[in-house]
Amino acid sequence: MLNYKKCPRCGEKSLKNAVKCSYCGLIFERLKWATNRAGKKMLRAGKKNRVVYTSILPNDLKRYKILLMCIFLGLWGGHLFYVGRLKKGIVMLVFGIIFIVAGILSMNGLIPVSISTFIYIIVGANGIMWLFDIFNICIKKFKVPVSIEL
Repeated sequence: MLNYKKCPRCGEKSLKNAVKCSYCGLIFERLKWATNRAGKKMLRAGKKNRVVYTSILPNDLKRYKILLMCIFLGLWGGHLFYVGRLKKGIVMLVFGIIFIVAGILSMNGLIPVSISTFIYIIVGANGIMWLFDIFNICIKKFKVPVSIEL
């Protein structure tokens, strides 16, 4: 039986001992020198085609740091800002702020119960994303942007 691995760039299957992806041409050996710092630089510069999202953590990131940040700051997207996934981090930050503001206003009676319940149901997605990220970090499926420094 042949063993396959999934290409982090295109998601297609390649043979386990393949040197490069037969679909997109990614040379798997280069991922050993890829860094998250370079990935964040490329994303800030708008060069998304130079970035690969992979669950294999580069040397400049530690899984335990990401997990601790996710546990304690995850409802506000702290772990996502740390690894450079800014869009999802901003969404989680906004939902986290809405959750806190709605909680304070509903405790003071400034928001009707029906509206605050509706807000809690919608913002509950934030908690689901947070738990999903914790689970993915634990099973080593959490993807981070990496790129090779030039």
